[in-house]
Amino acid sequence: MDTPRSTTSRRAGASRNAKSALRVRDKDRVDACALLDAARDDGQLTETEHAERTRAAMNARTFGALDAVVDDLQIPANLVDAPVVRPARRGTSRRWIPVAGVVVAAALIGMLCGWTSSESGPVGERTPPDMTTGAGIEAFLAAYRDHFGDLLADEVTLFPEYASIERPVAGDPSKSERFTYRGKFGSGSTTSREPDVEPLDLGQVDVPKLAALLAGVPRTIGAPQAHVDFLDIERSTLGHDKPPSISIHADGGGYVTVGLDGEPLYVSKAKTG
Repeated sequence: MDTPRSTTSRRAGASRNAKSALRVRDKDRVDACALLDAARDDGQLTETEHAERTRAAMNARTFGALDAVVDDLQIPANLVDAPVVRPARRGTSRRWIPVAGVVVAAALIGMLCGWTSSESGPVGERTPPDMTTGAGIEAFLAAYRDHFGDLLADEVTLFPEYASIERPVAGDPSKSERFTYRGKFGSGSTTSREPDVEPLDLGQVDVPKLAALLAGVPRTIGAPQAHVDFLDIERSTLGHDKPPSISIHADGGGYVTVGLDGEPLYVSKAKTG
């Protein structure tokens, strides 16, 4: 005979199965990563398991894929109502998904349009949004391409209000020129560089995935109240044979290093106490 608990369990399972094909948002991936961080911190997952599941969560396209990553974990109190662990809070109907997508897209477009129309003058001379956010990074890359005609650089450091850039001198790869960006580009000193070293292609940065990672960095480094301080995009410090990477630094110490494709590479925990 069915008991109330078994009936409820079957209903929850049916709800989960019915919505497992729904596409996940960046926020859902971030919630999953926060859950994985909590599971690692309280001993449910080893560092290796945490790294493997984090990669799977960041690459997940549907709730079914996220379910496979988090289903066997105990849920911390701050995530009990998140759609990633409560199927009933996921999208109510497939036909509403395009509408939600339009709303989100409109909000994002509005955010970027608010930047491009907030001041008069050429795009490269307007005050950009916070460059440690997804919208700010997109705006910076657009201004960079508009100014230089490409997205090549030796190193780029992004702060909330300005950026520091090193790139090969046009026509002379044996020299590197430093620029700053505060809504417009200003040039500075010139130094020597190895002419055979290939510059980075900033066009390879997966901005949507990077934006999702930025939201979860404070929890990942063990400092939930911290904020992203700056991003450093450079040739990897993990070895000469390694591809370029992005180091995301938080105030108070701690950082996360990822590939240009958003693949997690290294975590340095924040110092506490």
